[in-house]
Amino acid sequence: MRSNGTRYISRYATATLLLVCTIFCFGCGRPYNASVNGSVKLDDSPLSRGTVTFTPKHSGPSGYGMINQDGTYSIKIGTQDGIPSGDYSVTVMSSQEPTPSTDPALPPKPGKPITPIWYRNPSNSPLEFTISPGKNEINLDLQSQPPAGWKGTRKS
Repeated sequence: MRSNGTRYISRYATATLLLVCTIFCFGCGRPYNASVNGSVKLDDSPLSRGTVTFTPKHSGPSGYGMINQDGTYSIKIGTQDGIPSGDYSVTVMSSQEPTPSTDPALPPKPGKPITPIWYRNPSNSPLEFTISPGKNEINLDLQSQPPAGWKGTRKS
């Protein structure tokens, strides 16, 4: 027959083991409930460099993704894949390769922007999306011509 102390320790050990298993099974998943990936084209041609940024309309961290050579991107927050579901303003910044400085002590000069100004600032970007929990594929088809109603008053 077990003593009360032995039963208590046995129950405590069982509860602890159950808690640890629960944490490993459910607590170590992705911290964000949505994933976003897609492609970026400007005038039907894939962009081969740059950054796509998802800025939340309300509060929360922004998600970023580098544009790969084939024009694809995948959004992360820091080193974690994914973003929280919700409403986002999206910006795309792509530039030409930097040009070397004539003075070796100075950094290279930044390359000229490839993406038009209206895609580079979240406050006036026409790109707005609602991200749902789960997988989201968002292909960004950018145009060199300004969107309808563009006033060109803001700079970025």
